[in-house]
Amino acid sequence: MDTATVSEVSTGVPSGYLAIPVDGADAGAPLRICVLARQTPDPAAGHFIVLREFHDARVYLGCVRDSGNRVREWLELWIQNVDGLEGRLPSFRETFSNSSLDARWKEQAETFCQLDSAGFLRTGWEAAHPQPVFLDLAQCAPVHPSGPGGAWELCREDKLLEAAGLPAFRTSLTRYLYQPGAGTETRFVPVTAEALENSATRPLAEVMSGIEHHLTLNPQGGLMMAKRFSPLGFESYVDLLGGKSWTGIEHGKKRLSLDGVYSGLTDWTQARQDNAHLFLGQQGRVGRFVETFHLKLQLLADAFTQVRAFVGQQQLPLLNLTAESFRVSLASVGTGLPVLWTARCSLVRPGAAFVLPVQTSDFQYFIRPSRAEASIYLPEGLSGHLQGSGNTRIRKVMPPDQGRTMLEGTLVVQERLPVSPNDLLWIRLPLPSGRLDLYGHLYATESLAAGEIRFRTVPQQLPDPVLAALRAAEGITFARAPFEVVPLLSSPCDLYSLGVLAVRALLVNETTTLAVALDEVLSLARQTAAEYQPELPLGVRIRTILERDPRYAASLGPHRLGGEGLTPAEAARLLPTELWCDTLGLILSLFPGMGPDSISRDFGDVPALALETVFDRPIGEVGKLLVRSRSLIMVDWTYNREVSDIIQQLSSQHT
Repeated sequence: MDTATVSEVSTGVPSGYLAIPVDGADAGAPLRICVLARQTPDPAAGHFIVLREFHDARVYLGCVRDSGNRVREWLELWIQNVDGLEGRLPSFRETFSNSSLDARWKEQAETFCQLDSAGFLRTGWEAAHPQPVFLDLAQCAPVHPSGPGGAWELCREDKLLEAAGLPAFRTSLTRYLYQPGAGTETRFVPVTAEALENSATRPLAEVMSGIEHHLTLNPQGGLMMAKRFSPLGFESYVDLLGGKSWTGIEHGKKRLSLDGVYSGLTDWTQARQDNAHLFLGQQGRVGRFVETFHLKLQLLADAFTQVRAFVGQQQLPLLNLTAESFRVSLASVGTGLPVLWTARCSLVRPGAAFVLPVQTSDFQYFIRPSRAEASIYLPEGLSGHLQGSGNTRIRKVMPPDQGRTMLEGTLVVQERLPVSPNDLLWIRLPLPSGRLDLYGHLYATESLAAGEIRFRTVPQQLPDPVLAALRAAEGITFARAPFEVVPLLSSPCDLYSLGVLAVRALLVNETTTLAVALDEVLSLARQTAAEYQPELPLGVRIRTILERDPRYAASLGPHRLGGEGLTPAEAARLLPTELWCDTLGLILSLFPGMGPDSISRDFGDVPALALETVFDRPIGEVGKLLVRSRSLIMVDWTYNREVSDIIQQLSSQHT
């Protein structure tokens, strides 16, 4: 694999790449925001370094370049793209629109800025749509399409769009370019996959036919964000602490290797033995083992804090947390601390949750824009929304209470539905007064016949004609009424993901996998729940189980922390058993519904207006563990080993 070096502050960019400005500023501007593109003999074959992709955005590697073409800082360049929402739930299309996505983007940008104000670069593109931009690799310059009618821009004028027979910007997910200077003679260019075309539109290829360009960067004129780039992935940093070298940033067949503070990570076997990266590097594997434990706890503390801050600001769960949600950066040499003590973990992936428009429910309901792919970090049921159609009977319309009405009914389906009373049912009934959307809960235990499920709606404000139509329809069957079932999910889902993240950080090394370690942890959680004694702390009960069953000690002992080759007995001698069992107790408590020790009873167990509070307890607990682990580092290891050896010699003489 080819290797290209990327300087932290360099005179240029890695060999084979170009840093191309994305704005139309003057070439002599003091600072310009650029995107990194791979250079090839054929400019049309060039491509970007895509760091991440989301349902509404794509993230590229970029940089800030000065007028001397020097790279001052490496960036993540976020560009909005609404084409990723085609898998949204059909019954909740109103949740997604250009206006709601723009508002969400602005809120997320503000939250990222608050999480890392020093690393967030305000450009104005967070709230104002920039011009559509394409790139000319030959000239190393941005291209903004224009013509006789002036520059092409994103059209947000609903009256113009509707007059042309096209969907309005505000209420749809389709986007069109237009030329404001052309007035009523303007034509519209569809730039989203599902955009309607008619006699008022013209294809994008026609607009760009006479314009020299090679790469398409932001054809939709989507909102943008620029954030400091954190080079290390979460798992890469965890493996580094465990003894593996960092191999750089992979891009196809190339590998980008950063210089400066990151250059020493490529030969970690040598680097971890000095005092530039660790306090106890020269103390051998014994010292590194204890310091690794502390630094991994600090990494988890950062991750917990970042998630709490994001959820608190947005009042939305994330519902998509994985190890890829976090990245790690290191401070430059000269801070006065060993390099790894400057590590900062950042949340780099926004949440995937959207609020459902159910205003009368006692709970908040959240959905993802598309079904979640299977991931070990996500709890079972995250993608559990069910769609179908069934015969629906209205059993009873309750008398209105404070202007709101409930009704009971029966849904008849051909197959068994795995539902919970906490799940939200959406069902649509065709009434003479028009289609009616009802929301409620399913109660499978109250059903009498196979294939039938009773439901009860939440209180809803209904007009008098609708109420009259419902009362007239009591006992009538509505054939093939469409329905969906959405599980009640909230920030406890993110607790589960953080629990898996903690397992990955503390219990996975070269001799075990995350799947095996997680299975062992969940088994231990069930065992501690079965032996629950409220008068005994969780750590004490875990210690009893580990001492009684050596299989748990072998699979979940502190020797899993890294690749130092310590035996379970050696690791247990270095790390106090009480401290390790309390650490395991913290991990177990993160998994909802596992027993009395769980922070949350289920995945919806959280105050509706304080979703971030589920993270308060684990943040407090990991803080206490950090204080205790820090004390292990400030010791005289030579003296301790000498004393330990003497004690072992004396013990062997008396046995």
